[in-house]
This record gives sequence, structure tokens and C-alpha cells, in this order.
Amino acid sequence: MSSAPPGFIARLSIGKKLAVAFGLILLLLVGSFSATLVYLSRVNSYVDRHQRITIPGVVTAAEMLRNVGEIETRMHQVREHLSGADRTAGFAAIAGIERRTLASLDTYQATHAARTHPILYGMLEHHGRTDLAEQEDQAIVAIADGITALRAQREDLAATRVPTPAGPAATESTYEQVAARTQDAIASLIDVHRKIDVEMKIEGDRLVDQARTMVAGIIGVLGLLIVTVYAIMKRQVANPLKRLAATADRVAHHELAAQFEPWPSRDEVGALAGSLTTMLTSLREHSTALMRKTKELEAFTYSIAHDLKGPLREIEGFSSLLEKQFADSNDAQLQHHIGIIRTSALRLTHMIDALLKYSRLEQQNLPRLRFNVMETISSLLVDRQQFLTGTKAKITVNLPYSDLYGEPVSVRQAITNLLDNALKFSRHTAAPAITIGGQQTATEQWLWIRDNGIGFDAGQADKIFGLFERLHSPGEYEGTGVGLAIVKLVMEKHGGRVWAESTPGQGSTFFIAFPTQVP
Repeated sequence: MSSAPPGFIARLSIGKKLAVAFGLILLLLVGSFSATLVYLSRVNSYVDRHQRITIPGVVTAAEMLRNVGEIETRMHQVREHLSGADRTAGFAAIAGIERRTLASLDTYQATHAARTHPILYGMLEHHGRTDLAEQEDQAIVAIADGITALRAQREDLAATRVPTPAGPAATESTYEQVAARTQDAIASLIDVHRKIDVEMKIEGDRLVDQARTMVAGIIGVLGLLIVTVYAIMKRQVANPLKRLAATADRVAHHELAAQFEPWPSRDEVGALAGSLTTMLTSLREHSTALMRKTKELEAFTYSIAHDLKGPLREIEGFSSLLEKQFADSNDAQLQHHIGIIRTSALRLTHMIDALLKYSRLEQQNLPRLRFNVMETISSLLVDRQQFLTGTKAKITVNLPYSDLYGEPVSVRQAITNLLDNALKFSRHTAAPAITIGGQQTATEQWLWIRDNGIGFDAGQADKIFGLFERLHSPGEYEGTGVGLAIVKLVMEKHGGRVWAESTPGQGSTFFIAFPTQVP
């Protein structure tokens, strides 16, 4: 049985898992709100009973106490100071007060007594204080008996027209005793009612404490549920996705030996894991096939290049022999044709060599490291010194940084190609000037080579980086049309950029930008 819940959860989709989790949370919130309302209504019920029972009950009992006191005062006045018609009127007024007092007692018994309210009496039973209800009943009976006794004595006195001298004193003493007992009974009733009110307040406090405990418990359960949902979602969704992402990142970096772990759930994560596994299998197959085809193409390229260069060497060699043989000939057209044959053979040889260089670079992985680009440029200028001899070109280097993150050999090749282009297209300028400069931003390191040569139309800026793309004929400027394509390929392999800015007759500036990275 312990394995059933995980199996049930594993079969649910992520959306259903979230729906179940939020449903449980909502159910707890609704239950908490409903239970709180129930307890608050019960507390309000006791507050309402306090206002409808306790306060009016005490007021009614206090009114009865005042009435009994007034009855006693009037009776003393009637007996001591009134006679005749005034005496009769006094007895009538006392009778009216007695009726009001009995009516108040009936109201109390019907409206304010504990036994007339089942919930209130049930609360006293729950608290073990039914003795308060009994004391209340006894006080009500004692009050009724006392008022009845006072009324009987008043009727006897009213019937006696000529009281004896000794009789009134004895009668008054008895009347006062009955009135005092009645007042004590009313005071006892008030005290009992106040004790009942205390029990009501205790019950209200108990309900409030229960509500607090219940709300705290529900909040605790809600918190536990949230933590459980978080743990389940983290274990079944977040962690698998994190592992899938890590494996996908390894695959993105060409580590095809990585394995996506199988996930037993049938949710979206499981479907994603299955799709990624299928994708990785397909990638391995395509990678293997591509690697085989690449090797075949590489072998074919080298074979074709070797096979082409053999006849070209023969053409160049025999054309050279012909050129020497007919050196003394006065046939200018023949010498021109032989020169074209030899020059074309040499140019085709150079193009094949450049194409092979491009092909090798395209198939290479360029391991990058931080190196001193200033030393690379200095070494390059030393190597190019033999080409600079006899020229008027002035080369200025002004880089704001010395270190660069990249593959040193290919970066040197790119700078060499740009520098050779600058020298070539500025050689007919009166005072050739070439500047190697740079700029460092938050995300890139720029390096540019600026010349004051012939320039080109800005609309051709993208075309010149294509393979075998040339803006001038070989008769005007030598070249294979591969140099700038190699520069573009180097920058692509570095994740960088290359672009050019130029105006015809005002020189050109070629930019290469390397992403700033920490090795």
C-alpha cells in the first residue's frame, strides 16, 4: 500500500498535479474559513445572549428590588401617617406595585431564567454548574412567596379598619421581616445571574481559544501541505528538468556521449526525457554519418587538389621552358600568350592552396586561450618586413589592450590577411598609412586595421567576405578571393563579428570583434 500514492502521482501530468495541490490548499482554506465563521457565530451568539439575557435580567431583578423597597416604605407610611381615604389609596398604590413586581418576576422567569434557554442550560451542564440554575429557581420561588406573603399581610391590614395599639407594631415587624427576606432573595437572584454571566464569558473565551487553536492547526496543515507540494514538485519536476537541462547543455557542447536519464513518470517531464533521448540517438547517428562524409570529403578534396596541382605544375613548368625558349623571339603576341598561361597556372595553384587552407580551418576545432595579441602583431610585422622593404607604407599600432581570448594561430592568420589587404590596396597611394587599433567594451574586444588606399563602395561591404568574391580583376590586384572569407570563418568560429567600412578613394577600415570571455 505504501507504493500506491507515488504511483498515482507519477501517472498524473504536471497540470493535474498542480490542480490537485491547489485543490487541497483551497479546500483547507475554505474549511478554515468556514470553521472560523462557525466559531465566530457561536461567540457572537454568546455575546448576543449576554445582551438579551444577562443585562435585561439584572435590570429586571434590580427593578424588583426597588419595588420591594418602595412597598416597604409605603407600607410604613400608610400605617404610621395615613387614615381614612388616604389610607385606602395608599393600600391601592402598594397593590399596584405588588402587581408590577409579580409581572417583572414572571417576565424574568419566562425570558431570563437559565432553564428557559436550552443552549444556556446546556452550557451550565457542560461546565458542571447546574447548581446555579437550581439557585436561580430557588430564588425565584422565594421572591414569589415573599411577594405573596406581603400581599396577604397588606390585605389583612387593609381589612382592619381600627388597628389595636399593640397590633401594628407586631404586624409591622413581621411585614419588614418578610420584605427583608424577599429583598435577600432578589439580591441572591442577581448574584446567581452574574455568576451565570461569568460562565457565559468563560464559554466565549473557550470558544475563542478553540477557534485560535483550530485556525493555527489548519495553518500548520496548510504549511505542511505547501511544503509537501513544493518537495514533490521539486523532486518530480524541478530536479529532473535541471538534470535534463544539464545533459542538454553537454549535448549542445557536442558531448554526444552524454545520456538522458530515463524518468518513470508519465507526465510532461517524462515525455520530454523520452523526446530528448530520441533526439540524442538521432544526433549520434547523424553525427557519425556526417563525420564519415566529412572524412570522405576531406580525402576527396586533398586527392582532387593533389591531382589538380600535378598538371598545373607541369603547365607552369613547360610554360616556363617555352618562355625561355622564345625569349629571344620578336613575336610579342607569342610571349604574351605564354605569360598568360604561366600566370594562370600559378594563380590557380594559389587558389587551390587557399581553398585547402579554408577547408582545413573549417574542419578544425579552435581551442581558445588568453594570449598576448601585441606580441602576435609584432611578430607578424617582423615576418612582413621583407615585403615592406622598399615601400613607403607607415604602419602604426595603437591597441588599448594587450591580451585577447582566442585561438592564436587562426587569429594571426586573420590579422595577416587584413594587413596584406591593406598593404595591397594602398600601395599606389602617395603616402600609404596603415593603423592597427582597437577598442574594448563591456562585452567585446574590437581590433581594426585602417588604410588610406583605394577604398570600395559601402554597398559591397557584405559581398567581399564571400568565398572567391573579388571587386577587382586579377590584372589590377593579385589575390585568390579567399583571404577575407578565411577572416570571416575565423570570427565565426570565435563567436565574434567581422565588418568593413569604406568610401571610394578614401581608404577602408576592417573590424573584427571578439566576445569578452574568461578562459
